[in-house]
Amino acid sequence: MTQTGLELRPFDAPAGAEVGGVSASPPPSEDVVAELKRLIAEYGCIVIRDQHLTEDEHVAFAEAFGEANVPWLNAVELDTLARIKELPGRPGYTGARPGVVYFVNGPGYRDTPDDGYLQGWHADMTHLQVPLSYAVLNAVETPRYGYETWLSNQTRAYEALDAETRARLDGLFITHSFQHVFPRLPPVVHPVALEHPLSGRRSIYGIPGVADACPLGLDATEGAALMEKLTGHLEPGTFTYKHTWRAGDLMIWDNRCVLHRRGPQAKGQTRILRRVMAGDGSPQQVRTLLQGLPVH
Repeated sequence: MTQTGLELRPFDAPAGAEVGGVSASPPPSEDVVAELKRLIAEYGCIVIRDQHLTEDEHVAFAEAFGEANVPWLNAVELDTLARIKELPGRPGYTGARPGVVYFVNGPGYRDTPDDGYLQGWHADMTHLQVPLSYAVLNAVETPRYGYETWLSNQTRAYEALDAETRARLDGLFITHSFQHVFPRLPPVVHPVALEHPLSGRRSIYGIPGVADACPLGLDATEGAALMEKLTGHLEPGTFTYKHTWRAGDLMIWDNRCVLHRRGPQAKGQTRILRRVMAGDGSPQQVRTLLQGLPVH
């Protein structure tokens, strides 16, 4: 039991914990949200079960964590919203609310065992100058099997590196860019190793994701070797929690200290997840960057 009465059940995995004693609707108090943020910083992600939220309830819960009304619909997500209406027996989601995204896999849409979609390790929004910290996902419909979401604890990944490599990372920066989707959005620079403002622990931030192939200040050979070491660090699954979705699962992860990817899917199964992002940085700066305008 935590200090605010939450029931904490850590997973037998390098990341993640189930949290009970809290409901997402109505949104919890500021004290409870602060405690949830501390738990997310510690475990990378938390899951609250049996939260069958409406779109409005989902947004209201996300807004308790920070600014959530950020327009973030790229071509892939808009295509998803259009196609979800074509799935027989599914609700006709409109996608009218900025920042609300539905991820759909199922018969007739992204229905091959290895389509490659979202199967690479990444953190969301690292291409923004002020990235959105929290991903809040609600499972609308879940398959009988398959379609896991994998999360990699990058705090543990950083701490597992040898001292010499950690010291090298601490002074390095790298460019992140999503211009293949948002052509007017300028590249941004982030630390390779990020210190979390709540836990004080450092993690490898957003690599590989949309980061360049070489940290700033390194020559191509040295940079490629370092990036290969960091990405290879992920492959054995040493830091990975694999989440099997249940309908009503509400998962919140912290993009600053975990990477995520979709596991292999199972043909003929349907998974629908709704995502709202929230950030506790400067929302006006995020909006300005999304519009491709200079920041003053």
